[in-house]
Amino acid sequence: MPPRTLSLLSGLALAALLPARGYELMVTDPAYGHINASAIDQPRLYAVLTDPLAGGAVKTWFNPDTAAREPVFIKAFVDTGASGIALSQLHASGLYDVASLALGPTDYLGAYTETGVAGTELGDVSRAFGVKVLSGPVDLVDYTVLSGYVAYGDFNLWVRRTVGIGEVLDYGALFGGESFIQADPINLVGMPVIRQRRLHLDAKPILDPLLAESGLGTYLLAPGAPEPATQLTIALRLQDFIGTTPPPGEILPSHAANPLVPGVTLTTSTGQSTGEWLLDTGAGSSFASFAAARACGLIPARFTTLAAFMATYTGPTADIGGVGGALKVPILTVPRLSVPTREGATVVWQNVAILVADIAGLDGVFGMNLLLPAATVDPANPLGSLFDLSPGIFRDVVIDTLDAADPVMRLGAPAADGTALAWLAARFTAAERLRPDRAGLLADPDSDGQPNLLEYALARDPLSADGPATNAGRLALVDGVYPTLTYTRSRGLTDVSYAVEVSADLTTWSHAPSDVVLVAQTTTANQETLTYRSAQPVAPGGRRFLRLVIAPAP
Repeated sequence: MPPRTLSLLSGLALAALLPARGYELMVTDPAYGHINASAIDQPRLYAVLTDPLAGGAVKTWFNPDTAAREPVFIKAFVDTGASGIALSQLHASGLYDVASLALGPTDYLGAYTETGVAGTELGDVSRAFGVKVLSGPVDLVDYTVLSGYVAYGDFNLWVRRTVGIGEVLDYGALFGGESFIQADPINLVGMPVIRQRRLHLDAKPILDPLLAESGLGTYLLAPGAPEPATQLTIALRLQDFIGTTPPPGEILPSHAANPLVPGVTLTTSTGQSTGEWLLDTGAGSSFASFAAARACGLIPARFTTLAAFMATYTGPTADIGGVGGALKVPILTVPRLSVPTREGATVVWQNVAILVADIAGLDGVFGMNLLLPAATVDPANPLGSLFDLSPGIFRDVVIDTLDAADPVMRLGAPAADGTALAWLAARFTAAERLRPDRAGLLADPDSDGQPNLLEYALARDPLSADGPATNAGRLALVDGVYPTLTYTRSRGLTDVSYAVEVSADLTTWSHAPSDVVLVAQTTTANQETLTYRSAQPVAPGGRRFLRLVIAPAP
């Protein structure tokens, strides 16, 4: 729907919609001014595996430190960018004294080539194991209490054959001391589990990351469980990247479709590009494809490949790793990144540090730096740059893919507090907000001719038909008769502007102080009523019209 301005005519009591700017919500912290490249946290949960061949018993290992058999507790990233469930070789084999599942040849059914950030990687597909997951912040929950884990079914896992980049680090060698090896398995719980619940990311504990006492809260909400308050609804689309036919000689692991964010637009002073970006909670950074970066002007048109651009590029870079290996890619700043919402608004991130990489043919990757506090690591000062953080943008994120035909992401944004978007959220349910024809800014659910944005601006009820939003009148003074317009509005709104305009022909309008005069104003705690008149009286045989124009504030 094109952006609109709302206007009302006095005298004729007409209502009209005129083209104007759309409603935009800027979410970049105005005091900080930009979004850094890499989120400081990502969603993680604890999981355990159960063995159908052992009556559904939880998989255990012999812990030499306690001289007892204990469950294998698996800390995993909750990754909407993962089509399946990926298991580290460290857990599969017990390398570096990691809790071992002791998977052997009889536990594997075949191989599968997975596609990741840096290319492809051959791994093994396991027989079916049950997956149970525990919700809650990983640094606060008691993950040893098995009764809190919820079963999500049996799945064929994809198991890495080698140790992944970043899973094993020698901290002693890094700091010039004796060898001290730390193993940190990277496991992924992907869409086969996430699709069964609503994924809630509670970012409130890290809104001010320097004062955070705990990390990001990650929850898979039970059916019927309440959601946090949100004001923005972003449409998603599910796409199956795996299909039903494996490559020759391979077999498929368990998998499910991944969410894409349609309408992600990059804007610079020289161009614009729009595409569908993979919503990837497993990615700390956001990526634009080379084609998207070139189309919007981030990369000059004279470069025909990313390699050619990197050959002369001297700006900041990032080393990224994952399935398929590692890459060095540029970090570029896009002045404006925007996404449309179901409510009819546009969410805008300003001055966003994004990475440029071609990943599996995607237009881009919508990563966690667009949702959480983030840092851009400076190789010359890696520790210091970790304290230069772009603040939190959203309190809560709910990714709801239960309905494959209508998946959405709901966002609770401090920037939306006290705006028309918060007003809509307070008056329409989450289900109603899926319908732009009912809960959109320009929808008219009560069929009174007054769209929701106008009802908000004029302190009206969007679900109950109201009378005219303005009252036309006449004011007789010594020098003639003046047309008047009276209206009531909410006090203190900053996201809409009001203008009373005058015209003699319904074509040319003016709201200049020399043409329109405020003659009366009454105020209550939450509302004010204003009366305007034209600056000139109606000439004998002439006409003068007044209208109220309401538009999103620039």
